[in-house]
Amino acid sequence: MIKKILILGLIFLFPIISFAQQKPQKKHKIQGYLKFGDGLYWDISRVAMDYWWAGSNDEPAPVVNGQQIWIEGGIRLNNGLIVTAGIMHVTLKHYYSRSSLYSDQKYQYSIRNYAFGLGYEFKLGKHSRLMPQLNFTVNRTISYTAYNYGLYNDDGSVTIYPSIDVYDDSEGGAVLNLDYYYQFKNKLFVGVRGGAYYVLGMAGITLTPVLGVKF
Repeated sequence: MIKKILILGLIFLFPIISFAQQKPQKKHKIQGYLKFGDGLYWDISRVAMDYWWAGSNDEPAPVVNGQQIWIEGGIRLNNGLIVTAGIMHVTLKHYYSRSSLYSDQKYQYSIRNYAFGLGYEFKLGKHSRLMPQLNFTVNRTISYTAYNYGLYNDDGSVTIYPSIDVYDDSEGGAVLNLDYYYQFKNKLFVGVRGGAYYVLGMAGITLTPVLGVKF
């Protein structure tokens, strides 16, 4: 899996690096930026698991929606390439509400994604900018499953006990982001970001507004 990510990353970065090297090199001071966003995250990694649950007459949504918040910083090098680093957090919930067997169970999990990668800013006009970037990431998922289970007593009755299972796992992966934004004269910029997360397969897609500043 890691080899596939590296190969895809090299294929994606090669035209960007080549383009940056072909441009005339200008002597200018190193510039940076800081930007953040808050929007929607669609977790598509749970599709297979959800259809497995559907075999037991349970019908959770095959795509789980959550609110994502992220912050990112970057430094532009003299050749135009931008070194980026950022962190993303999203909390998502499952509700098994259509099944009598799992109607009292809730499944909640959070994803924290630490990213480091490269990007390049293209000028589409006087103020319009387009910035693709590829990040290598560490993706940490913490899940909480709340449920009730029953134990038979000596007299044949059943006692119900609430319980919570906690699962913590970290995996490596990659993120492909594409930002479009409008650059103001005072170095502020606003726009929109689309992103795709790959962690042991397609993990999720996101769409958020972008607000940032260059310095």
